[in-house]
Amino acid sequence: MKKQVILLIVISLAILSLGCADIDIDPNELIPSDTEQPVQETPQETDNEGVTSTISKEKIRIGAFNVQVYGQSKASEEEEVMDILGETIRTYDIVCIQEIRDKSQTSIIDLIQEANSENNNYDYVASERLGRTSSKEQYMYIYNSSTITITGTPHTYPEPDGDVFHREPYIASFKVNGGNYDGVMVCVHTDPDEATEEINQLDEVLEYAMSIYEGEQDFIIMGDFNADGSYFDEDGTSDLDEYAWLIDDSLDTTTKSTDYTYDRIVITDTSDYTGNAGVFRYDLEYGLNQDLTEDVSDHYPVYAEFWTNRDDDLNATVEITQTSTDNSSSTPSDSNSSAIMITDLSLDEEWIEITNNGENDASLEGWYIIDEANHKFTFPVYTLQAGKSVTVYTAGGTDTDGELYWGRSNVWNNDGDIATLYNADKELVDKYEK
Repeated sequence: MKKQVILLIVISLAILSLGCADIDIDPNELIPSDTEQPVQETPQETDNEGVTSTISKEKIRIGAFNVQVYGQSKASEEEEVMDILGETIRTYDIVCIQEIRDKSQTSIIDLIQEANSENNNYDYVASERLGRTSSKEQYMYIYNSSTITITGTPHTYPEPDGDVFHREPYIASFKVNGGNYDGVMVCVHTDPDEATEEINQLDEVLEYAMSIYEGEQDFIIMGDFNADGSYFDEDGTSDLDEYAWLIDDSLDTTTKSTDYTYDRIVITDTSDYTGNAGVFRYDLEYGLNQDLTEDVSDHYPVYAEFWTNRDDDLNATVEITQTSTDNSSSTPSDSNSSAIMITDLSLDEEWIEITNNGENDASLEGWYIIDEANHKFTFPVYTLQAGKSVTVYTAGGTDTDGELYWGRSNVWNNDGDIATLYNADKELVDKYEK
């Protein structure tokens, strides 16, 4: 490239010295055609106020980070810590920050400014200050507004009776810009002394959120559950066991010499989950010593990644009017699907039977079953032969001609449940109540 520049200068001087002002020479023609040109990245477009435009991504990263007593002291006196917090936040599209303790709330602005210190476009929503004592905390969702839009009105869980939660979970819905993935986040920081009780109450929070966001199937419960050690028996059971715990018991989410999985991410639907979740080791990522690592927090952040264009939630306005029970026949929705119906359901043994009563084989690829709590099973590439049945088992296993496996546990409610079958066009085919 330097040779090309020198060549241009020499030729230009020669032209001037000859007085050839009328000669029209294209500088590009002076560069040999076989010379490789440097590739420049196209800058992101900005609006009139310099705000970065929407960016389309194949997947997004969502997670939670207990930043350990974050307030004015950490924000104003620990510049290196703030740099690391900003770097860490920028690895996420949405992250729920916990343990913000600042009555003035000025440190929240400091954290956002740090996240945007490299001309990023992060925004936030924050809860009210929560807690039973004078030492109150806030939750804060920080999100990249280039990739994420917060929808609806974020709010804390309105406990119906009693006061189970020291800090009521913070609920917010979102959607991906330029994609079809959306969901509802529930962030919680449990009290260590009552972690078991609070964790077991999260299914009530989930039930409430599902009633508010009808038709939504993607719920993400995350935060510092204190779900290990003396606070919680991770080998026992909880009321959230039927859902997918992406941060399992083998991981350590603490930065000190302890080895506990306090921080968790639990999801209700795995169809948009990429399979990538874990603990973000900022100490290894940024080459920190142990003292600086602990100055940042006594917790590592956790994360999970989701596809942005594979969501197929039901429309919230879908109404189901047809009903069948054990003792009545099923009523199909249209002639194309009229031969396919739910013929049996075992709540305690966790299986459902689908039968093709027609004269022709039927492809069930893309069809799906949901229960009353919106757990969803989507049929893989599968053909149900005429006059045959297939049993869908909730547990994991190897698919056969007559058996398919969901890969979950305890979906059907033993006290009574409703199974609903839809075809690939999201049209109601059958409903079965037991």
